[in-house]
Parts: sequence; C-alpha cells; structure tokens
Amino acid sequence: MNRILKNYLNLKLIYAIVFITLASWSFFAYFTMNKLIHEQEIYAKIINLSGKQRMLSQKTTLIAKRFSESKNEDLKKHLIDLIDLMKKDHTFIINNLTSKDTNDIYFNKPYNLDDKVNKYFKLLDDFYKTDDLLVLKQIESYSFTLLPKLDYAVNVFEKESETTINNLLKREFYILVGTLLTLLFEALFIVIPSIKIANRKEKELKDLNNSLKEKIDEAIKENTKKDLLLKQKFHLAQMAEMISNIAHHWRQPLSVISSIASGLKLKEEIKCLEEDELRNGLKKIVDKTQILSKTISDFEEFIRSDNIQEEFILKDKIEAIICIVESSLENKNISLKTIIPEEQIVIYGDSKSFTEVILNILNNAQDALVSNEANINKEIILEIKKLDDKVIINIENNGTGIPENIIHKIFDIYFTTKHQSQGTGLGLYICYEIIKNNFNGDLYAENIKNGVRFSIVM
Repeated sequence: MNRILKNYLNLKLIYAIVFITLASWSFFAYFTMNKLIHEQEIYAKIINLSGKQRMLSQKTTLIAKRFSESKNEDLKKHLIDLIDLMKKDHTFIINNLTSKDTNDIYFNKPYNLDDKVNKYFKLLDDFYKTDDLLVLKQIESYSFTLLPKLDYAVNVFEKESETTINNLLKREFYILVGTLLTLLFEALFIVIPSIKIANRKEKELKDLNNSLKEKIDEAIKENTKKDLLLKQKFHLAQMAEMISNIAHHWRQPLSVISSIASGLKLKEEIKCLEEDELRNGLKKIVDKTQILSKTISDFEEFIRSDNIQEEFILKDKIEAIICIVESSLENKNISLKTIIPEEQIVIYGDSKSFTEVILNILNNAQDALVSNEANINKEIILEIKKLDDKVIINIENNGTGIPENIIHKIFDIYFTTKHQSQGTGLGLYICYEIIKNNFNGDLYAENIKNGVRFSIVM
C-alpha cells in the first residue's frame, strides 16, 4: 500500500514538473515573441521614417529654393507641410530609440544627430518667416552635411533589426528544442510508465475478473446444489404429510370394505346370503377400491421426479388435493369450506409444485388450528376468485394468527414459528419461490379478524 502511494505521489510530482515546464515555455515563448514582434514593428517604422528623413531633407531644400525663385504660395504651404511631417517623424524616432548605439548617434558626439536635425528645422523655420536668401544657402549647405549622418543612422537601425531577427530565430529554436525535450521527458517518465501501469492494471483486473468468475461459477453450482437439496428436503416433508393424509383417507374405505366382506362371509356361512345382497356388497367394495386406486394415482403424480410445465384445470387440481386431506382434517375436527367458481380456470405451470404449495399451506393451517385448543369451531376456507386477468386463491383459517412483528419474516428461509422438532422453516420459503419463479405470481400473508389469510396471486 505504501509503495502504491509512493508511486502515485511520484507520478503526481512528475506531472506537476512537466506541467510547470510546459507552462513556463509557453509564457516564455509568448512574452519573447510578443516583445520581439513589437521591437520589429518599431524597427520597421523607424527604418521607414529615418529613410524618409533623408528624402525630406533633400525635398525641403528643393521646395525652399523653388519657392524663393517663384514666390508661389502653394509651394510655401507645401514646404510647411513637409517641415511638420519631418518634425513629427523625428519626434517619433527620438522617443523610440531602441539601443545605446542609436541613442549615442542622436545625442552624443561625434554625430549628435538630434541637435543637427533641430538646427536644420530652425533654418527652415527662419527661411519660412524671412524668405532670406542667405538662410536658403545655409539650408542647402546644411542639407548636404546632414544627409550622410541620416544615412548612417538608417544603416545602424537596419543592422539592429537584422540582429533582432537573428535573436528571434535563435529563441524560436531554443523554444522548439526545450518543448521537444519536455515532451520527451513527459513520454519517458509519464506516458510510457502510465501505459505500463495501465497494462499491468488491465492484466490484474482481467485476472481478478477470471478469478471472480470462477468463484461465482463455483458459488452458483454450490447454491444450485443447496437449492436442489432444499427442494428435495421440502418434497420429502410434503411426501410424509401426504402419506399421513392418505393413511387417514384409506382408513374409512378399508373399514367399509372389511365390514362388507366380513358380513358377506358370515351370511354365506349361515346360508342366508341373498344374491342381491351379495351383488350390492360387491359393488360397494368395488366403489371403495376405486377411491383407493384414485388416491394412489394422485400420490404417484405427486412423487414423480420430473417437473413438467403444462396446462391444468385449477378446479380439478384443488378437488384432488382436498380429496387427500379431508379425511385428516375430519379426524382433527376441522371443517373445510370451499368457494370455487363454476367457470373453468386453466393454469399453466408445474402442477406437482402447485400441489406442494397448496398442501403446505393447508397443513400449516391444520397445525395452527390443532395447537389452538380453545377453538372448538376449527375451520379452513379455500376460495378461488378471478379478477381481470389474475387468479386469486385465498386460504383462511380461524387459528391464532401470526404476530405482527414476525409476519414479514415468515417467507424467509429457515424461519419458523414452530419448535425445531416440528418445523424446518423451509415450507413457506419454498412455496414463495415456487409461486414467484414457476408461476410468475406472488404469495403473501395477512392477519384477518378471525385468524390469518394466505393469498396466492397468479
């Protein structure tokens, strides 16, 4: 963990260094280029203006001479405009001198160009005011001496401009090299390590996913085995209940068969057996054996190992279940009332699992009523209703009900309100799973005025 944290902090530090370096190069490039471009603009303008100064010094001398000869007022006005333009350009140059060399040319010996240009301006102003030929001659003479000094200033400006351009190119090269080195540094210490880390993490994640998949598959297999064992355990418990119910169901027919057979045998022995009496007795025995045979058929369907999804008539299935449990209920003085509509309701699903659900709820109701010794009118009501496209099966009993603080837990696995020797807590859990998964329905319980109601909605 410490190593991972250390690597993370080192990576952040490298990111910060690269970011600061790139930001510094960006600011350096921006301010350098901006400064040099601005200087180049100044140089370009100064070179242009200093070149104009040479031209204007000659032109003002020529215009002054032509005006002296012709006295043309337009020439005089033109001369004034040229003098003003030359002064304006000179002022700009003086205010934007870019180096010590150019500053020396204009303000220090031997050139002292600023002083000489101002003296030339003064001669032009004097001539404009006096129109003196002597002043004109001074202008002509001064103009020739001023020209090479202006040429020299232009040359210096041009050389400095070239030097600035060379410096700009060098700095561009340095900026390019520095940026490339920084990007190389980023690639070596950030990008490549990050790719390696990402690949390693991807491999670790892939290995983890494979490991988790194997564990999940194992867990699924284990849960499948557990579910199968739970269902088998539940099925065995239901089979035991059914065998008990069948035993109760068989007692009465077997008792009747035994009584009829004993009576017929006795009468035959004393030679008083009539033919009609024998025929009726045998018919009753056949009827009772058919009831026993049907019970065996129902039991065979219940114990079959396959789970077949099929359509079955709800009324027929409920009546078959009641046929099995009614004898046991009668033996415990529990009345069973059914409210079943005449219309034929067809259900699609596993009829064996459905039988287990109804049997389990009826057996729970029977246990609740038996445990309530104070109740002398023990009753179970089974009602089937059709509501739009839903089928509702309500099974009520007037037992003691379920405490409100646990009623929401009764469908949890291994939860039971019975003693451990009497219940496993699997029954209602399996019933809930069957209705939910096999019939896409719902199973819930609620306390009512005189007991508890289980409702199956499909």
